[in-house]
Amino acid sequence: MTATPRAGLRERKKARTRATIAAAAARLFGGAGFHAVTMVEVAQAADVSEQTVYNYFPTKESLVFDRVDELRHRLLATVADRDADTDLLDAYTHWLRDATFGATARLATHNPGGMPRLVAADPGLRRHLLDHADQMATILADRLADREHIDPVTARTLTDALLHVFVRTIDRLGVAAETRLDALETDTLRALSTLRPALTAVNSPGRPPDGHPDGNRASINFTTATSDTPDSGSRSIT
Repeated sequence: MTATPRAGLRERKKARTRATIAAAAARLFGGAGFHAVTMVEVAQAADVSEQTVYNYFPTKESLVFDRVDELRHRLLATVADRDADTDLLDAYTHWLRDATFGATARLATHNPGGMPRLVAADPGLRRHLLDHADQMATILADRLADREHIDPVTARTLTDALLHVFVRTIDRLGVAAETRLDALETDTLRALSTLRPALTAVNSPGRPPDGHPDGNRASINFTTATSDTPDSGSRSIT
């Protein structure tokens, strides 16, 4: 009967320790720069052992991306596991706004040692951002291919486009003035809206596409003009 409360207490203690280490690292990165700070200094600032830092963050780069596991989990929960009556793009928009403009994200943006600012200043850290975005796009594509009954190539094309908006938003947050955040959020929503025509070609979640028997995959039909006059003809690429 007491195992669950004890387990919960341990998890909360671990979460607090992890947050303390990440906050200490961000302060140091913001003051001295990412490359000038050592893991020993992070441990001292967090009042923990160096081994404890490595237990939670195996690399110095992982201190910068301390929220990536949380973001990945929320992405899958919000988009891949959304309710049947929730639009895919609406679900992703909800996740992206929280991930980049929510309260926690805004604190990171305002902090010189926060992820967006550090990524903007360091090409190596930006490559890590791209790697994390690629991993999220891969996992989300796999889940959507099964859920939406679409072929894997189409699913990956969609998730690449969605996560590209995430990366470009982080890029812009890293150099944006604090007074520009609301305008930047508006720009991000406008960018996402351009993807809606492609996403509307994806059938309702959990239901095989019309004309495709169970087990078959649907692909998106992109239509492009074949002559100088847009209305005179088109060709389909599936």
